[in-house]
Amino acid sequence: MKQIAMLRLLQILREETDANCRLSQQQLRDRLKARFDIDLNRRTLKTYLDELREAGYPLNATAFDRQRADGTESAMQTKWYIEPELESSELRLLSDLLAAAPALPEIQRQALHEKLLLHASPSARQWEAHIAPVSLQKAANPQMLLTVELLCEAMEQGCMAEFQYCSFAFDKEAGQVTLSPRKDKDAPEKPKKYTVSPYQIAVSHGQYYLLCCTEPHDNLSSYRIDRIAECKLLQKRKRRPAEEITGCAELPQTLAEHLYMYTGEPVTCRFRIRADRIGDAVDWFGRGIGIEADEDDPESLTVTVSVHPTAMQHWALQYGGYVTVLEPEPLREKIAEAVRNLAARYE
Repeated sequence: MKQIAMLRLLQILREETDANCRLSQQQLRDRLKARFDIDLNRRTLKTYLDELREAGYPLNATAFDRQRADGTESAMQTKWYIEPELESSELRLLSDLLAAAPALPEIQRQALHEKLLLHASPSARQWEAHIAPVSLQKAANPQMLLTVELLCEAMEQGCMAEFQYCSFAFDKEAGQVTLSPRKDKDAPEKPKKYTVSPYQIAVSHGQYYLLCCTEPHDNLSSYRIDRIAECKLLQKRKRRPAEEITGCAELPQTLAEHLYMYTGEPVTCRFRIRADRIGDAVDWFGRGIGIEADEDDPESLTVTVSVHPTAMQHWALQYGGYVTVLEPEPLREKIAEAVRNLAARYE
Protein backbone atom coordinates (compact mmCIF):
# COMPACT_ATOMS: atom_id res chain seq x y z
CA MET A 1 0.00 0.00 0.00
CA LYS A 2 2.80 2.41 0.88
CA GLN A 3 4.56 1.93 -2.46
CA ILE A 4 1.35 2.52 -4.42
CA ALA A 5 0.50 5.61 -2.38
CA MET A 6 3.97 7.09 -2.94
CA LEU A 7 3.82 6.41 -6.68
CA ARG A 8 0.41 8.08 -6.92
CA LEU A 9 1.66 11.02 -4.87
CA LEU A 10 4.61 11.37 -7.23
CA GLN A 11 2.23 11.18 -10.20
CA ILE A 12 0.13 14.04 -8.84
CA LEU A 13 3.20 16.16 -8.16
CA ARG A 14 4.49 15.63 -11.71
CA GLU A 15 1.16 16.19 -13.43
CA GLU A 16 -0.21 19.07 -11.38
CA THR A 17 2.63 21.05 -9.82
CA ASP A 18 5.46 23.35 -10.78
CA ALA A 19 6.84 26.64 -9.48
CA ASN A 20 3.67 28.39 -10.67
CA CYS A 21 1.26 25.64 -9.59
CA ARG A 22 1.83 24.62 -5.96
CA LEU A 23 -0.29 22.46 -3.70
CA SER A 24 -0.65 22.44 0.07
CA GLN A 25 -0.61 19.16 1.98
CA GLN A 26 -4.39 19.32 2.32
CA GLN A 27 -4.74 19.79 -1.44
CA LEU A 28 -2.44 16.84 -2.03
CA ARG A 29 -4.55 14.72 0.33
CA ASP A 30 -7.75 15.79 -1.44
CA ARG A 31 -6.32 14.88 -4.84
CA LEU A 32 -5.09 11.48 -3.66
CA LYS A 33 -8.58 10.73 -2.37
CA ALA A 34 -10.44 12.08 -5.42
CA ARG A 35 -8.21 10.56 -8.11
CA PHE A 36 -7.05 7.28 -6.57
CA ASP A 37 -9.24 6.73 -3.48
CA ILE A 38 -6.16 6.85 -1.24
CA ASP A 39 -6.73 8.36 2.19
CA LEU A 40 -3.63 9.61 4.03
CA ASN A 41 -3.38 11.58 7.26
CA ARG A 42 -1.16 14.64 7.42
CA ARG A 43 1.66 12.92 9.30
CA THR A 44 1.88 10.03 6.80
CA LEU A 45 1.73 12.39 3.83
CA LYS A 46 4.56 14.49 5.25
CA THR A 47 6.62 11.35 5.81
CA TYR A 48 6.12 10.30 2.19
CA LEU A 49 7.07 13.76 0.92
CA ASP A 50 10.27 13.70 2.99
CA GLU A 51 11.14 10.21 1.74
CA LEU A 52 10.68 11.26 -1.87
CA ARG A 53 12.97 14.22 -1.31
CA GLU A 54 15.57 12.02 0.39
CA ALA A 55 15.40 9.64 -2.59
CA GLY A 56 16.57 12.48 -4.83
CA TYR A 57 13.35 13.80 -6.33
CA PRO A 58 13.52 17.61 -6.77
CA LEU A 59 10.72 18.49 -4.36
CA ASN A 60 10.37 22.04 -3.11
CA ALA A 61 8.13 23.71 -0.55
CA THR A 62 7.62 27.04 1.16
CA ALA A 63 8.88 27.01 4.76
CA PHE A 64 7.27 28.99 7.57
CA ASP A 65 7.16 28.99 11.36
CA ARG A 66 3.91 28.11 13.13
CA GLN A 67 3.28 29.14 16.72
CA ARG A 68 1.99 26.40 18.99
CA ALA A 69 -0.57 26.89 21.75
CA ASP A 70 2.19 26.81 24.36
CA GLY A 71 3.91 29.74 22.68
CA THR A 72 6.74 27.78 21.04
CA GLU A 73 7.34 27.76 17.27
CA SER A 74 7.68 24.82 14.89
CA ALA A 75 9.03 24.76 11.35
CA MET A 76 6.39 23.90 8.74
CA GLN A 77 6.31 23.44 4.99
CA THR A 78 3.52 24.05 2.50
CA LYS A 79 2.90 24.82 -1.18
CA TRP A 80 4.67 21.75 -2.48
CA TYR A 81 5.83 21.30 -6.05
CA ILE A 82 8.29 19.22 -8.04
CA GLU A 83 10.68 20.64 -10.62
CA PRO A 84 9.68 19.54 -14.14
CA GLU A 85 11.72 17.04 -16.12
CA LEU A 86 11.57 19.44 -19.08
CA GLU A 87 11.74 23.20 -18.73
CA SER A 88 9.50 25.30 -20.99
CA SER A 89 12.45 26.31 -23.16
CA GLU A 90 13.57 22.68 -23.50
CA LEU A 91 10.06 21.60 -24.45
CA ARG A 92 9.85 24.36 -27.04
CA LEU A 93 13.21 23.38 -28.52
CA LEU A 94 12.34 19.69 -28.78
CA SER A 95 8.94 20.49 -30.30
CA ASP A 96 10.58 22.70 -32.91
CA LEU A 97 13.11 19.97 -33.71
CA LEU A 98 10.21 17.61 -34.36
CA ALA A 99 8.73 20.14 -36.76
CA ALA A 100 12.09 20.53 -38.48
CA ALA A 101 12.36 16.81 -39.28
CA PRO A 102 10.82 16.66 -42.78
CA ALA A 103 11.09 12.87 -43.07
CA LEU A 104 9.06 12.19 -39.92
CA PRO A 105 5.46 11.08 -40.67
CA GLU A 106 2.84 13.43 -39.22
CA ILE A 107 1.15 10.80 -37.06
CA GLN A 108 4.45 9.87 -35.44
CA ARG A 109 5.38 13.53 -35.07
CA GLN A 110 2.19 14.17 -33.11
CA ALA A 111 2.67 11.02 -31.01
CA LEU A 112 6.19 12.10 -30.05
CA HIS A 113 4.90 15.56 -29.22
CA GLU A 114 2.32 14.06 -26.85
CA LYS A 115 5.06 12.03 -25.14
CA LEU A 116 7.09 15.19 -24.63
CA LEU A 117 4.13 16.85 -22.95
CA LEU A 118 4.05 14.06 -20.35
CA HIS A 119 7.44 15.26 -19.10
CA ALA A 120 6.56 18.95 -19.04
CA SER A 121 5.24 21.13 -16.25
CA PRO A 122 1.52 22.00 -16.04
CA SER A 123 2.29 25.62 -16.96
CA ALA A 124 4.23 24.55 -20.07
CA ARG A 125 1.54 22.06 -21.11
CA GLN A 126 -1.13 24.76 -21.03
CA TRP A 127 0.45 26.73 -23.86
CA GLU A 128 2.43 24.01 -25.60
CA ALA A 129 -0.63 21.78 -26.08
CA HIS A 130 -2.02 24.45 -28.40
CA ILE A 131 1.23 24.81 -30.40
CA ALA A 132 1.70 21.38 -31.91
CA PRO A 133 4.71 20.94 -34.22
CA VAL A 134 3.78 21.61 -37.82
CA SER A 135 6.00 20.63 -40.72
CA LEU A 136 5.57 22.30 -44.11
CA GLN A 137 6.76 19.12 -45.80
CA LYS A 138 4.74 15.92 -45.94
CA ALA A 139 6.74 12.78 -45.26
CA ALA A 140 6.64 10.27 -48.09
CA ASN A 141 7.62 7.17 -46.10
CA PRO A 142 5.49 6.11 -43.09
CA GLN A 143 8.00 3.34 -42.25
CA MET A 144 10.80 5.65 -41.15
CA LEU A 145 10.75 5.11 -37.37
CA LEU A 146 10.34 1.37 -37.80
CA THR A 147 13.33 1.40 -40.14
CA VAL A 148 15.42 3.29 -37.58
CA GLU A 149 14.44 0.78 -34.89
CA LEU A 150 15.39 -2.20 -37.07
CA LEU A 151 18.71 -0.67 -38.12
CA CYS A 152 19.60 0.08 -34.49
CA GLU A 153 18.77 -3.53 -33.62
CA ALA A 154 20.95 -4.77 -36.48
CA MET A 155 23.89 -2.66 -35.27
CA GLU A 156 23.38 -3.87 -31.70
CA GLN A 157 23.30 -7.52 -32.80
CA GLY A 158 26.15 -7.06 -35.26
CA CYS A 159 24.20 -8.55 -38.15
CA MET A 160 23.38 -7.50 -41.70
CA ALA A 161 20.15 -5.93 -42.93
CA GLU A 162 18.24 -6.06 -46.18
CA PHE A 163 15.97 -3.40 -47.66
CA GLN A 164 14.57 -1.78 -50.76
CA TYR A 165 15.73 1.73 -51.64
CA CYS A 166 13.29 4.19 -53.15
CA SER A 167 13.56 7.12 -55.53
CA PHE A 168 11.11 9.83 -56.51
CA ALA A 169 9.60 9.60 -59.98
CA PHE A 170 6.76 11.34 -61.80
CA ASP A 171 3.74 9.12 -62.39
CA LYS A 172 2.19 10.37 -65.63
CA GLU A 173 -1.07 8.50 -65.09
CA ALA A 174 -1.56 9.75 -61.55
CA GLY A 175 -0.12 13.16 -62.39
CA GLN A 176 2.00 13.27 -59.25
CA VAL A 177 5.42 12.45 -57.84
CA THR A 178 5.64 9.07 -56.10
CA LEU A 179 8.29 7.31 -54.03
CA SER A 180 8.94 3.91 -55.59
CA PRO A 181 11.54 1.15 -55.02
CA ARG A 182 14.42 1.02 -57.45
CA LYS A 183 14.19 -1.87 -59.88
CA ASP A 184 16.59 -4.79 -60.18
CA LYS A 185 18.55 -4.52 -63.45
CA ASP A 186 18.51 -8.31 -63.88
CA ALA A 187 14.79 -8.55 -63.13
CA PRO A 188 13.14 -5.20 -63.98
CA GLU A 189 9.75 -6.37 -62.75
CA LYS A 190 11.09 -6.79 -59.18
CA PRO A 191 12.37 -4.23 -56.64
CA LYS A 192 16.11 -4.33 -56.07
CA LYS A 193 17.19 -5.64 -52.67
CA TYR A 194 20.16 -4.08 -50.90
CA THR A 195 22.14 -6.18 -48.41
CA VAL A 196 24.24 -4.04 -46.08
CA SER A 197 26.47 -4.12 -43.03
CA PRO A 198 25.21 -1.14 -40.96
CA TYR A 199 27.72 0.81 -38.88
CA GLN A 200 26.27 4.18 -37.92
CA ILE A 201 23.28 6.48 -38.26
CA ALA A 202 24.15 10.12 -38.94
CA VAL A 203 22.09 13.30 -39.11
CA SER A 204 22.97 15.89 -41.73
CA HIS A 205 20.90 19.05 -42.24
CA GLY A 206 17.75 17.52 -40.83
CA GLN A 207 17.98 14.21 -42.71
CA TYR A 208 18.77 10.75 -41.33
CA TYR A 209 21.42 8.70 -43.13
CA LEU A 210 22.62 5.13 -42.73
CA LEU A 211 26.39 4.64 -43.09
CA CYS A 212 27.06 1.08 -44.18
CA CYS A 213 28.80 -1.26 -46.59
CA THR A 214 26.68 -2.59 -49.44
CA GLU A 215 27.35 -6.13 -50.64
CA PRO A 216 29.41 -7.08 -52.62
CA HIS A 217 31.40 -3.83 -52.38
CA ASP A 218 34.17 -2.96 -49.92
CA ASN A 219 33.60 0.77 -49.48
CA LEU A 220 31.41 2.90 -47.22
CA SER A 221 28.00 3.94 -48.57
CA SER A 222 25.23 6.20 -47.30
CA TYR A 223 21.45 5.91 -47.70
CA ARG A 224 18.66 8.31 -46.74
CA ILE A 225 16.72 6.37 -44.10
CA ASP A 226 13.40 7.95 -45.10
CA ARG A 227 13.86 6.33 -48.53
CA ILE A 228 14.44 2.85 -47.16
CA ALA A 229 11.48 0.46 -47.36
CA GLU A 230 10.75 -3.13 -46.30
CA CYS A 231 13.77 -3.30 -44.01
CA LYS A 232 14.48 -6.61 -42.26
CA LEU A 233 17.29 -8.12 -40.21
CA LEU A 234 19.48 -10.93 -41.52
CA GLN A 235 20.32 -12.34 -38.12
CA LYS A 236 22.20 -15.35 -39.49
CA ARG A 237 24.58 -13.12 -41.47
CA LYS A 238 27.18 -11.34 -39.36
CA ARG A 239 28.07 -7.76 -40.17
CA ARG A 240 31.41 -7.35 -41.91
CA PRO A 241 34.16 -6.03 -39.61
CA ALA A 242 34.57 -2.28 -39.95
CA GLU A 243 38.32 -2.54 -40.43
CA GLU A 244 37.72 -4.41 -43.71
CA ILE A 245 35.73 -1.53 -45.20
CA THR A 246 37.45 1.35 -47.00
CA GLY A 247 36.63 4.61 -45.25
CA CYS A 248 34.82 2.95 -42.34
CA ALA A 249 37.69 3.08 -39.87
CA GLU A 250 37.48 6.88 -40.06
CA LEU A 251 33.77 7.58 -40.35
CA PRO A 252 33.03 11.25 -41.16
CA GLN A 253 33.41 13.21 -37.95
CA THR A 254 33.35 16.85 -39.01
CA LEU A 255 30.44 18.83 -40.39
CA ALA A 256 32.43 19.43 -43.57
CA GLU A 257 32.94 15.73 -44.22
CA HIS A 258 29.21 15.18 -43.65
CA LEU A 259 28.34 17.78 -46.30
CA TYR A 260 25.57 16.32 -48.53
CA MET A 261 26.55 12.95 -46.98
CA TYR A 262 29.00 12.00 -49.74
CA THR A 263 31.19 9.08 -48.70
CA GLY A 264 34.80 8.68 -49.76
CA GLU A 265 38.13 10.31 -49.07
CA PRO A 266 37.98 14.06 -48.36
CA VAL A 267 40.50 16.48 -49.83
CA THR A 268 41.95 19.72 -48.48
CA CYS A 269 40.20 22.58 -50.22
CA ARG A 270 40.89 26.33 -50.10
CA PHE A 271 38.35 28.86 -51.26
CA ARG A 272 37.83 32.61 -51.18
CA ILE A 273 34.57 33.90 -49.76
CA ARG A 274 33.23 37.42 -49.36
CA ALA A 275 33.79 38.47 -45.74
CA ASP A 276 30.14 39.31 -45.09
CA ARG A 277 29.17 35.75 -46.13
CA ILE A 278 31.53 33.89 -43.79
CA GLY A 279 28.49 32.85 -41.74
CA ASP A 280 27.35 30.64 -44.62
CA ALA A 281 30.66 28.78 -44.54
CA VAL A 282 30.41 28.31 -40.77
CA ASP A 283 26.80 27.09 -41.07
CA TRP A 284 27.78 24.38 -43.54
CA PHE A 285 31.32 23.42 -42.50
CA GLY A 286 31.36 24.17 -38.77
CA ARG A 287 33.49 26.45 -36.63
CA GLY A 288 36.60 24.28 -36.90
CA ILE A 289 37.46 25.54 -40.38
CA GLY A 290 40.66 27.48 -41.07
CA ILE A 291 40.00 31.16 -41.78
CA GLU A 292 42.53 33.84 -42.68
CA ALA A 293 42.62 37.22 -44.37
CA ASP A 294 42.80 37.04 -48.15
CA GLU A 295 46.00 38.60 -49.49
CA ASP A 296 44.53 39.52 -52.88
CA ASP A 297 41.12 40.83 -51.78
CA PRO A 298 40.75 42.85 -48.55
CA GLU A 299 36.95 42.34 -48.60
CA SER A 300 37.29 38.56 -48.70
CA LEU A 301 38.54 35.74 -46.50
CA THR A 302 40.34 32.52 -47.39
CA VAL A 303 38.91 29.33 -45.91
CA THR A 304 40.64 25.95 -45.64
CA VAL A 305 38.52 22.86 -45.09
CA SER A 306 38.67 19.09 -45.51
CA VAL A 307 35.68 18.03 -47.60
CA HIS A 308 34.56 15.53 -50.22
CA PRO A 309 35.40 17.08 -53.63
CA THR A 310 31.99 16.40 -55.23
CA ALA A 311 30.24 17.88 -52.21
CA MET A 312 32.48 20.94 -52.44
CA GLN A 313 31.66 21.32 -56.11
CA HIS A 314 27.92 21.38 -55.39
CA TRP A 315 28.39 23.82 -52.52
CA ALA A 316 30.59 26.15 -54.58
CA LEU A 317 27.96 26.25 -57.34
CA GLN A 318 25.26 26.94 -54.76
CA TYR A 319 27.20 29.95 -53.44
CA GLY A 320 28.84 30.82 -56.74
CA GLY A 321 28.16 34.54 -56.41
CA TYR A 322 30.27 34.79 -53.24
CA VAL A 323 32.76 31.90 -53.45
CA THR A 324 35.83 31.11 -55.58
CA VAL A 325 37.57 27.76 -55.14
CA LEU A 326 41.36 28.27 -55.17
CA GLU A 327 42.54 24.68 -54.88
CA PRO A 328 42.87 21.83 -55.64
CA GLU A 329 43.21 22.54 -59.33
CA PRO A 330 41.24 19.46 -60.56
CA LEU A 331 38.25 20.67 -58.54
CA ARG A 332 38.55 24.16 -60.05
CA GLU A 333 38.49 22.62 -63.52
CA LYS A 334 35.36 20.56 -62.77
CA ILE A 335 33.57 23.62 -61.42
CA ALA A 336 34.60 25.67 -64.47
CA GLU A 337 33.27 22.96 -66.80
CA ALA A 338 30.00 22.79 -64.88
CA VAL A 339 29.62 26.57 -65.09
CA ARG A 340 30.24 26.55 -68.85
CA ASN A 341 27.66 23.81 -69.36
CA LEU A 342 25.19 25.70 -67.21
CA ALA A 343 25.76 28.94 -69.11
CA ALA A 344 25.23 27.14 -72.43
CA ARG A 345 21.72 26.16 -71.37
CA TYR A 346 20.71 29.81 -71.09
CA GLU A 347 22.20 31.05 -74.37
